Amino acid sequence: MLFNVSGLLREPVGSTRDYILEPEPPVHRGRVELIRTPGGVLVRCEADVVLDGVCSRCLAAFGYHEAISFEEIFVQQVDVVSGHKLAPPEDPDSFLISQAHTIDITEAVRQYSEAAAEMQPLCRPDCPGICPECGQDLNIAGCSCEQQPVDHRWAALAGLKQASNG
Repeated sequence: MLFNVSGLLREPVGSTRDYILEPEPPVHRGRVELIRTPGGVLVRCEADVVLDGVCSRCLAAFGYHEAISFEEIFVQQVDVVSGHKLAPPEDPDSFLISQAHTIDITEAVRQYSEAAAEMQPLCRPDCPGICPECGQDLNIAGCSCEQQPVDHRWAALAGLKQASNG
């Protein structure tokens, strides 16, 4: 996800370029807008990414789509006209334009994808998980374990439920 911005850096502030992102993991599809700023380039990105996850109930690995969008300033390191090195940015964590005048948005996409990832992903909304007694994946097959209340303090409620079903 590299963009050569040497031509854009020679244009006046406010000049833009638009690009369609080709599928490249983790990006499924997306678009990028590059806008010339006084100290570099503002990158606006909207993308659909495919993230790897592990179901929090059954522990199965799966992939899922997530939408990300971000705006980040990429700071110039070298003046494109004179070739002189510029002062380093105030923020040491700033995204930088390479000395060859290219922008690589791979790290920004990775960071925003991580931030968008689900905390407890599910392979499907109704995933039954695994049996707490025998460890059987209940998506694949049932088990013959007796389902008892986990907490004995709830046993009376479980008895009421069985009585109303009986």
